[in-house]
Amino acid sequence: PTLFRVIRLARIGRILRLIRGAKGIRTLLFALMMSLPALFNIGLLLFLVMFIYSIFGMANFAYVKWEAGIDDMFNFQTFANSMLCLFQITTSAGWDGLLSPILNTGPPYCD
Repeated sequence: PTLFRVIRLARIGRILRLIRGAKGIRTLLFALMMSLPALFNIGLLLFLVMFIYSIFGMANFAYVKWEAGIDDMFNFQTFANSMLCLFQITTSAGWDGLLSPILNTGPPYCD
């Protein structure tokens, strides 16, 4: 899919060459095309870090009691759910709901 997007960008760039007034847009598209390999490397590095931490989360937080932000979808019981939780934490969307059951200060309430 990424290769097709690059080809589409190249086709759009070819069309923009015909229009002499679109030099600024052509420059932006060229910069975007030159930065795609670096963006791919950054995405791969982020996936590798999330992969390692999702295994760590499965080992340590798989049996945390379901409350607040931890439910049947957002938990650390399976690898896919663990990756989903890490994506939620990475985007800062409701990470505090996942944090409060994990930082349980009372007696161990695990399932």
